[in-house]
Amino acid sequence: MTSVTMPSKALSIDAIRVIRPEHRLVLIEEHDAVHCSSFNAHILKKMMGIESVNVLPEGTSTDDILLPLVSRSKSVNPSLLRSANTGARRTRFGLSLDRKLARIHNLTPLGSGNANRCVSLFKQLDLLFRTQSEHQVAIHNGELAFSKEMRITRGLSVQGDSSTSLFLTQTDTPKIRVSSVYMHYDRRFSRGIWGEGSETKAYEDSYRSNMHQVIHSALERAGVTLEEVDHILPHNINIKSWRFLCQSLDVAEDKLFARNIQTEGHCFCNDMVINLSDAIEKHRLAGTNPTASAPLRFLAVAAGAGGMFGACVLEVVQLEGFLNERQAI
Repeated sequence: MTSVTMPSKALSIDAIRVIRPEHRLVLIEEHDAVHCSSFNAHILKKMMGIESVNVLPEGTSTDDILLPLVSRSKSVNPSLLRSANTGARRTRFGLSLDRKLARIHNLTPLGSGNANRCVSLFKQLDLLFRTQSEHQVAIHNGELAFSKEMRITRGLSVQGDSSTSLFLTQTDTPKIRVSSVYMHYDRRFSRGIWGEGSETKAYEDSYRSNMHQVIHSALERAGVTLEEVDHILPHNINIKSWRFLCQSLDVAEDKLFARNIQTEGHCFCNDMVINLSDAIEKHRLAGTNPTASAPLRFLAVAAGAGGMFGACVLEVVQLEGFLNERQAI
């Protein structure tokens, strides 16, 4: 491991809340619900490793999934609110959910950032990591598929519905230490899904090198090697692309925390939080007791439309007092 001097205070994730719809749409059985043929549903399962996705039923109020935040307590009491979302919130014209959230939870809103698409959460973490603000901050991520017709993206991934929130603080006793954040913007692909065929081909050709860049840069900044990482937390696009990436990194596939790709689909920038929550729960049930000298290390990685790439190293230092709320609606 490279020797890196950490600041006396670290950016710490002290609480997480994950909200998932109870309704799970099985693609092979309900392919019409996502404008998909039976044949393509079988292809998604066989080749992409995607079998089902959590979906908020039509007609259900979005408030139940979008408005809750991490529960307040003496130790979890944020004063500022940031929002990281992939797209515009699905709500009536003129209604600001950020201001509504801030009013309900008595927080100061700092605005919503979605320009970085599925890497928006990494950008919010990067801002907090760089500014080292003494304020306690809640980050809210409400992600709903844009429409039924757009649940499937280019036959490569299926979009799920979810909401997550995190509580972060600067402290000398971190629970989950954000040890590094690294982002890269490849401007050649700024048009995203509206790019022409030649751009899509160039994006696919450059995808691996861009992902390698953010992964190795985040690890170097944290002073951690890939061998020391317990789990890679992916964005849940599909299993096929991640198998190729693991091979190119010379990483065993069992290091990839991939189980949610099969059952959750791609929940935009919420993938990182969902995977982090589930990985922590897995280790808690196994009796893992991380410490400052022997932390659990996670490498979270994502790519966003428009040539956005991000990675961060998260080190679980202690689970005592850490709040991992998980809710189905």
